[in-house]
Amino acid sequence: MTQSENSLTSKIKNYWDHQPCGIKKGNGEIGTLEYFESGSRTRYEVEPHVMDFAGFHEWRGKRVLEIGCGMGWDAVQFAKHGADYTGIDISKKSIELAKKQFKVYGLHGDLRVINMADPEEIKQLEGDYDLVYSLGVIHHFPNIEQIIRNIHGLAAPGGEFRFMVYAKNSWKYAMIRKGLDQFEAQADCPFAQAYTSTELYDLLENSFEILRLRQAHCFMYNIDMYKQGKLELEPWFEAMPELMRDAVKEYLGWHLLIKARKI
Repeated sequence: MTQSENSLTSKIKNYWDHQPCGIKKGNGEIGTLEYFESGSRTRYEVEPHVMDFAGFHEWRGKRVLEIGCGMGWDAVQFAKHGADYTGIDISKKSIELAKKQFKVYGLHGDLRVINMADPEEIKQLEGDYDLVYSLGVIHHFPNIEQIIRNIHGLAAPGGEFRFMVYAKNSWKYAMIRKGLDQFEAQADCPFAQAYTSTELYDLLENSFEILRLRQAHCFMYNIDMYKQGKLELEPWFEAMPELMRDAVKEYLGWHLLIKARKI
């Protein structure tokens, strides 16, 4: 890596160590059963599309690698459903919390601090994974092409790659461009990108066949109330009929969800 790449990697690590993704979702003392259970409920209530997209029940007895497992919200679901699970993250703090969550639930998994963008570090992984899964992670690294190459090398022949990146054609990206929103809950994210469907087809060309691509999710809740554990729609979303809110999620959603198969 160049000096500038090393500097950016350090900033990314520090950013997610400072506030691991989703750390404020749970209630109670961090690391307790109460905390993890309440955090999980909040996650899937706000982002219900994740359950269908991941298809946790589909991977019983199969090898799953999660890129950017964070604190382990989805990791726990894969393990509960019987997957042979490996989770990696660039953030040491996130992996520590994921291990605590696995311990609380009495689950088994292989959780490691690994930078997926580094071809040397991924040599620690065995490869031939039936599923490589990544939700909202790889768009936080500048060399996404290298990450895709690394993932292709780790997926089993005919294996699946399911991932989410942020959508350019979305309500939230419009707000970001206007200076009314930011990429993440905490400010000053070191690196983040959004993509169009065409860009993703080009990115995966000759490595993965896209089976399905769709948009979902628009965070419509008042932030202050959300921090108190209450889901209260912002007044402009509250004024919309439910069908209109569904249309925003489907056609202007922040999450681009891709299911692909290794070529």
